[in-house]
Amino acid sequence: MVGEIATIVAGVNAATSAIKQIAETTSDISSISSFLATIGEADYELQRAQNEGKLSEADAIKAALAKKQISDLTKDIRDIFTYSGHSELYQEALSAMADARKSKQQELARKAAAKKKFWREARQWGVVIAVLLILLPTTLALLLAYLTR
Repeated sequence: MVGEIATIVAGVNAATSAIKQIAETTSDISSISSFLATIGEADYELQRAQNEGKLSEADAIKAALAKKQISDLTKDIRDIFTYSGHSELYQEALSAMADARKSKQQELARKAAAKKKFWREARQWGVVIAVLLILLPTTLALLLAYLTR
């Protein structure tokens, strides 16, 4: 978990410095919009890590600071889009990111359901095999003992 938070924070820091540099030198929206996905993914991963509840105190502090940095950076990106007259493009990008995140959540839920189904079936087969390997021979042994008595 420590490495995961550190990687997310490093990605956010890199995106922050790159966006500030790009914003100072150009008004090209396409070069800035690529960082929107990076920030969105970092935000998602931080939220996932926090929801798991396995963060140490130090990681929780790093995660909270990274969330603040992501929030500030998102505001800066929104402002850049707005000032350049492309606020509708920003909204479209956010909508596309939300759709992608929703698809990812559905895929994760589908995989979790498949895994749960697999283990349920594995337990059922385990019971069947246990019955066949233990109960059936025992029953036959008792039956033979009774008949040969």
